Amino acid sequence: MDALDTARHAQEAGMAGFVLKSHYYPTAPIAAMLTRVYPGLEALGSVALNDEVGGLNVKAVEAAAKTGARVVWMPTFSAHHYTSGQGGGPGIEIADGGELAPAVLEILEVARSGDMVVASGHVSPSEAITLFRAARDMGVTRLLATHPAQWSSMEEMVEMTRLGARVEHTFLSCMPSRGRTTPAEMAALIGALGPERCVVTSDFGQWMNPPPAEGMRMAIAELLNAGMTPADVAAVVKVNPQSLVGLG
Repeated sequence: MDALDTARHAQEAGMAGFVLKSHYYPTAPIAAMLTRVYPGLEALGSVALNDEVGGLNVKAVEAAAKTGARVVWMPTFSAHHYTSGQGGGPGIEIADGGELAPAVLEILEVARSGDMVVASGHVSPSEAITLFRAARDMGVTRLLATHPAQWSSMEEMVEMTRLGARVEHTFLSCMPSRGRTTPAEMAALIGALGPERCVVTSDFGQWMNPPPAEGMRMAIAELLNAGMTPADVAAVVKVNPQSLVGLG
């Protein structure tokens, strides 16, 4: 899906909005145009700190904030934790021996000043916990653990929530192409962590999957079918995400 198609489907589905994420480029200018093209829809921009934007590039985050980005992801496809698991190069580490890289501290300050969401990306669980602890101590209040169930223990996810992060659960992980979990398992994990500490995203946009808006409809239907209450489903797909990004 390209950005225009994604927004059209979201508006037709009656969605309040979405965060437009690219692993390769900052999306705030595109998101701003989509919001003008589709009145009533909030398309929010973001930046992922991969090699394509210079990695842990403070200037890139500053520029993203000035152009209206609401979310900054730590490295995803360029993270050392991710690349090492994929048999790639050394990748980007954000922490070493429990200490964050100086650039990460500067990025957290930019995020705090701009009231941005700081998401952990594909860094390791220990790096994410170090990140969230430092962010909390600096007064960053919008924190997102990026689908940590893929590589974190229950104890690590609980610690992330204790530090103030909400835990993301992606419906993409339930799709046949991924096969990592089932809707029932996702619902059980949300129940164990507490719906108030979780958000559900589609993470769709790939050519082999339905449009992201349809992915959200599927997620809602499957979580209800798995026994979650309508109020808890509303919390993870609507109330908590809006609160996290500062809408409503």
